[in-house]
Amino acid sequence: MNRSFYSLLFSQTSTNLGFALYTMIVVLHLYNETGSTALSAAVTLVSVIARMGSGLILPAVSDQYKPAHLIIFSQISQLLLLAGLFILFQQELTTGILVITFIILAVISFFNGFFSPIKSSLVKRIVNENMRVKANSLISSVDQTFLFAGWTFGGMLLAFLGKETAFVITFGLLIISIISLFFVKVNNPMIIHSQEGFFVRITSGWKLLFHHQGLRILVIMDLMEAWVGTIWIGAITLTFAQEALGQDETWWGYINGGYYLGTILGGLIVFRFSKWMQGRLTIFMLAGSFLFGLLTFIYGFVSQPYLALVLVLLMGPAYQLRDLAQETMFQNSVADDQILTKILAARSTLVQLIFMFSVIGIGALTDLIGVRFIYILSGGLLLLSALYGFIHLYIKGLGSSLETNKVNAS
Repeated sequence: MNRSFYSLLFSQTSTNLGFALYTMIVVLHLYNETGSTALSAAVTLVSVIARMGSGLILPAVSDQYKPAHLIIFSQISQLLLLAGLFILFQQELTTGILVITFIILAVISFFNGFFSPIKSSLVKRIVNENMRVKANSLISSVDQTFLFAGWTFGGMLLAFLGKETAFVITFGLLIISIISLFFVKVNNPMIIHSQEGFFVRITSGWKLLFHHQGLRILVIMDLMEAWVGTIWIGAITLTFAQEALGQDETWWGYINGGYYLGTILGGLIVFRFSKWMQGRLTIFMLAGSFLFGLLTFIYGFVSQPYLALVLVLLMGPAYQLRDLAQETMFQNSVADDQILTKILAARSTLVQLIFMFSVIGIGALTDLIGVRFIYILSGGLLLLSALYGFIHLYIKGLGSSLETNKVNAS
């Protein structure tokens, strides 16, 4: 790995840590000022909707500007918007101020949504193909470690230092991220400006995503897994800890922390054995998907808290194995970086859309059939996703097209 990769890694870590701290500041501020849990929860909903919009618009601008320039612009925009939010938080909260606050939150999330697809295309460009599994696993491990620390100690930071100081730290993290991006040097940074219309540009990624058989299978698996991904949001895990495990909020924290720790360990394991995965990405992705589904299915039957904690620890490596292999398959299957950005933007939009409906659907279903059955049904759906992928990607051989063939715009 080279200096450009480590600069990008440093930028992503700073960005995500800053975004986690900023989210906690906003949620705490709104809750303290209004006492409304619904308004505080709306922060997440607004963020998801804005990121969907980001995924829709990104394909139209990704072939007009250099990726590094586009991502720097998005970071600077977020920094300026955060400054505006800081000023708003000094004012008395009125209906007008609240509306403006949510508009700013939406625009910040919109620009933040640029980072992941562009980052993935930059990794493809600055890291050799035989090193991409290792690069993706290192990014994930470092990122998860700092996110774990951020979410764990962010509340303490807010309690001891206050919102204003926490805001200053967030500003500092974004500035570090922006400075780091200036050290990302990309080979052959030529941009081919598309002469096609706006609508054609924003739909090109979607067409490629569904016309390429292998990518279509990956996305269908993604959507099945995104639908059950909400079983790990705070409200559902808290309900499981209380009703299924018979424990209080302490064990809720242990379960959440155990899952984060598992993902960190999983990233390190993939990093250590990345050479084994070269040329075997499909089978490793399917194995991770199957193990994650099986562990989730078993988790639904568990009543012993320590066994539940062991299971969520094991889920982390299984999830990382699936996720990192899949990320590398996307990167390896696409020859053109601009096409990759469009495909990943379309994929992100679809996943965010399903996630948004899932938040509502899973919550209602939990009240209807109970939290234990939610995990059992989710594990079953994850196993079905793994079986679907095994049939199409392994038995029918479509997985090889994601490791060897190159998608083009035709």
